[in-house]
Amino acid sequence: MAISRPVHRYYAERIFARTSRDQAPPNFRPLAVPHTGMSTVEGCRGGGKNILEVYVVADEAQVEAVRLSCGLCNPAMYVAADVLADWARGRALDEILSMDPLRLEDLAPFFERLGGPGRPDDAREKFQYALAAVQNAVRDHRGVPLVPVPEFAAPADRDVDDFEDDDIELDEETQP
Repeated sequence: MAISRPVHRYYAERIFARTSRDQAPPNFRPLAVPHTGMSTVEGCRGGGKNILEVYVVADEAQVEAVRLSCGLCNPAMYVAADVLADWARGRALDEILSMDPLRLEDLAPFFERLGGPGRPDDAREKFQYALAAVQNAVRDHRGVPLVPVPEFAAPADRDVDDFEDDDIELDEETQP
């Protein structure tokens, strides 16, 4: 599976390096208190992979804590979920719900947190799914109906912001 260099770097440093038999990365650890909202999203075209679960603890105004669980996720989904969890923590519920996963301008803060050049398209698609999941967890917390998650466009073979050397193949040692 080809992934962009920024996604690979983030995954290697923040997810893979912090995972062991006895420990998960911080955003994937159990919450200290019961969650107040949760949602699930299938973030992979064709079904059966990238099952992301988002759990939030929130009060009337803001998200206090976020926990993630990824089933069969590829590195881009792990990265997107981790970035969104860090972004959502402490953020106002209304601000989270005001974001539009289809507007690339609304995804800008996530690309900034990802780091690296450009806006890799593999990250864009997974940011969209992760944002929709966080928003539905907030809706669940508020007790309002969840919004069906759209099927976002698959990553393009080549994005205008990607550079020729930005796509790399994961070898067996760096695959989840």
